[in-house]
Amino acid sequence: MVRPVSSHRAATAVLTVALSLTTMARASFAATAAPSPAAASATDPIALLRMSIEAPKTVSYIGQIETIRFSSNRAIATIAKVEHRAPSLTRSWYVAPESIFGDYDITRASATFHFDVHRSVVVQSRSPKVDNATISATNVDRVMQNYRALLEGSETVADRAALSIVLVNKFTGERALRLWIDRETHLVLKKEDYHANGSVASRTRFDAVRYTTEIPDGIFATDLPAKFTLVGGADVGSLNSDVERSIGLAGFRPYQPKSLPQGFAMVGGDVSDVSGVKTLHLLYSDGLRSISLFENATGAAADFGSLHPTSFPFEGHQGQYVEDGPTTLLTWKEKNLYFALVGDLMRNELVEIAKSVVPN
Repeated sequence: MVRPVSSHRAATAVLTVALSLTTMARASFAATAAPSPAAASATDPIALLRMSIEAPKTVSYIGQIETIRFSSNRAIATIAKVEHRAPSLTRSWYVAPESIFGDYDITRASATFHFDVHRSVVVQSRSPKVDNATISATNVDRVMQNYRALLEGSETVADRAALSIVLVNKFTGERALRLWIDRETHLVLKKEDYHANGSVASRTRFDAVRYTTEIPDGIFATDLPAKFTLVGGADVGSLNSDVERSIGLAGFRPYQPKSLPQGFAMVGGDVSDVSGVKTLHLLYSDGLRSISLFENATGAAADFGSLHPTSFPFEGHQGQYVEDGPTTLLTWKEKNLYFALVGDLMRNELVEIAKSVVPN
């Protein structure tokens, strides 16, 4: 579980939306998706994957979850107490680190409310994925086109017997994701994401879990506390499959990458206007990983929130980047446009994509 990073304080549209989207995509590892075939074998990795995706729609629980996000020079741990009542109510209360102690998220169907108790702000965001899944009903088929699911044996996680499956990229042969699935309930008890070089990018696991439906309604209340302000966050559901229409609304000549990793395809786009900055967002995905390209012609400087960017040159440009676990953000200026690439990729991979956006 990862706290949204400065989504309500960003001064520009570019990384405000980018940080919100990448955080939402990684915030939890319980999800919804297509139901599994009734006759599927419990040791078939694809059947197990489908059952794990379906599990939160029928399984209610209380637990504690720890997430560690690994970057090249640091590791950040977050601990949250989680209460989930099937099919679509979740509360996550953060107990560590101290800087976010007391903050909490309420997810009701596709709407998520982040309560920042330190700043008396509630950020409302929307995603088509219940519990902000790694895999959802809309992309599970794309995942299976680009990844192989392999059974890796059994382990014990949070005192529960679990089966492990790994998703391996069909083009590179590298593992991208490993899941530990409760043998009885099929809830995902542990998840690891991997960088392209095989190193661990993030690890999320239940330290404890108890299955129960006895969770009162008040736990999931979204009433605005006294002296709190409600602000809008990212609306993932607003992405339009009619990308050409979005490009036409940009108000400037946009550019698209000529080179993407194998398996990636464009899945949507939109144009947003935040604080007077009109920004085009193009989204690419291979089902499991995503790449967002943001462009604006207003000259808006990027706001990295609490993250500290590193400057580096490439192809005659002065770029800036930050790493947040499996996610990298890269910004640069070219052809009088300001670009930001956000993806579940390493910096060198994003740089190769950036080079192809406006080729020399």
